[in-house]
Amino acid sequence: MSRTEQYRNLASSVRARAATESSVLLQAQWEILAETYVRLAEQPENRDTNPIYDPIWDMLDHSRH
Repeated sequence: MSRTEQYRNLASSVRARAATESSVLLQAQWEILAETYVRLAEQPENRDTNPIYDPIWDMLDHSRH
């Protein structure tokens, strides 16, 4: 699975979590997180912009040590 697919799957999962949240505030926070994953998924497609933070690479770097 590509990184883009991983981020799109995360966005979908987070949106599903937001839909079940009873707190409007927490629901909004889940939606913000989902939008962040969408932006990360679109990052490789748009090479004209500077890269943004990629937490998956950080997790991989830490797992190698």
